[in-house]
Amino acid sequence: MPIFDTPITTDDANLKKVLKQNMPSLLILHDGTLDKPLEDALSKEAKKYAGDLLVVRVDAIQNPDTHLRYGEPALPALVTFTDAAKVKSDAVQVRPKDVRDHINHLLKDKPLPQQKSAAGSASHPLIVTDQTFRKEVLKSKIPVLVDFWATWCGPCHQIAPHIEQIAKDYAGQIKVVKLDVDRNQVISGRYNIQSIPTMIVFEGGQPAARVVGADINGLHRTVKQFV
Repeated sequence: MPIFDTPITTDDANLKKVLKQNMPSLLILHDGTLDKPLEDALSKEAKKYAGDLLVVRVDAIQNPDTHLRYGEPALPALVTFTDAAKVKSDAVQVRPKDVRDHINHLLKDKPLPQQKSAAGSASHPLIVTDQTFRKEVLKSKIPVLVDFWATWCGPCHQIAPHIEQIAKDYAGQIKVVKLDVDRNQVISGRYNIQSIPTMIVFEGGQPAARVVGADINGLHRTVKQFV
């Protein structure tokens, strides 16, 4: 495999192939342009870790499928992947320090700063996986709203803005996370997710309430019981 010492630009059609290079990867989703500090940080880290890390860029505006796949995060956003193409961490509205922190977490297993380890819980939903579910949901000290969804699901996209608004309105009171059922079948099976969207509120590591379907009013009523 060639060694890349600069960021790779790819698109919806080719991202999956790029991430299957058996190498840890850092994906940056952006809105067409990156400011110079962030651009410089990506170039520097790609050169520094050439042969050990792929730095990948996708214009989320031109490639909406990728943006949807990772939960429509606020841009610029990042997602890191292990060499097995499993999501390890993510963050929204990232700056150069976030890039360095997440690379150190990915390659050296260094802990993320506390405020970044739950980046999505502050004002945007956090992407979780089978691997991160226990840490981010079951071990959470505050209630967690889990949105079980998929990219092909129309009602999931219908309710997505309301999920986003709940994350903003109740930041610090309830954590909001999204789990793609197609990519995370272990957790989806464990909680008997048979139709989507399904939203479950977890409290103290246990399912405490469930809303099935794009029931916006029911979702808001349910969330208010936990804040």
